[in-house]
Amino acid sequence: MRFLMRTRSTPRKATRRVVRRRPKPSWLRPALRITAIGAFAVACGSGIGWAWQSGTVQRVWSSTVAGVHTIAAEQGLAVNDVLVTGRGETAADDLLAALDVRRGMPILALDLTALRDRVAALPWIKTVRVERRLPDTLYVAIEERRPIGLWQRNGKLSLVDAEGTVIPESNIRRFGALPVLIGDDAPARAAAALAMLSGEPDLRTRVRALTWVGGRRWTIRLDAGGGVSIDVQLPEGDAASAWAHLAALERDHGVLGREVMTIDLRIPDQLIVRVPGGAEERAIAPGKNT
Repeated sequence: MRFLMRTRSTPRKATRRVVRRRPKPSWLRPALRITAIGAFAVACGSGIGWAWQSGTVQRVWSSTVAGVHTIAAEQGLAVNDVLVTGRGETAADDLLAALDVRRGMPILALDLTALRDRVAALPWIKTVRVERRLPDTLYVAIEERRPIGLWQRNGKLSLVDAEGTVIPESNIRRFGALPVLIGDDAPARAAAALAMLSGEPDLRTRVRALTWVGGRRWTIRLDAGGGVSIDVQLPEGDAASAWAHLAALERDHGVLGREVMTIDLRIPDQLIVRVPGGAEERAIAPGKNT
């Protein structure tokens, strides 16, 4: 995205009389030449050791560098464009404020590390790369965090990304379609769990919440339609096979359309259901429609 539009001055009309002069080298320009002579005089006349300890050399050197940057800017090496790629959730105003770059600034004087650190501190930024594209363009490539769920903690919901990092976001309602994650370690483990659940796309679309239980396994809350939800208890090991088993039973027998509160898949090749009204648990053998 381009924030600053490139402008170019209108060329002057050529005059009839052309005077050709041999251009002077840039290092002979008065400002730079005087500064360099001053630095040399300080080092030789006052003593290098004393000048360094007193900070004189550093000040003269900084002045010299600043002079070089000013001259370079006058010759066209000044910021005219800021080009950004990868921006989606990050507000343009926030990004520009973090960069704090203005048109006409000497592009060689920009501290790219400081710019990168300020942009990286923005809430949605995962990675950022800042480059000079001479003569006049600052290029900023960002990768934003990808939200995957809403972490429920202390009665509040927080947006989290695939790495389990909380993304500060005031308008949580925008992400209401994301599954709710419950448990202290749930955000860090959610990406792998969601990838596993996506192996059965029809069931994945019905997932509303994931609870990390006892630091060992997941309980998945599914939308059964009509405002009814079903909790599916996955096993500690080989959860993918249990999830595929449930998908097959749903395709063949529509088990999620029945009056079921809980489906326990912790026993291999079996499922145990709990129905409303305090009915006794009963085992359903695989492949039977009961």
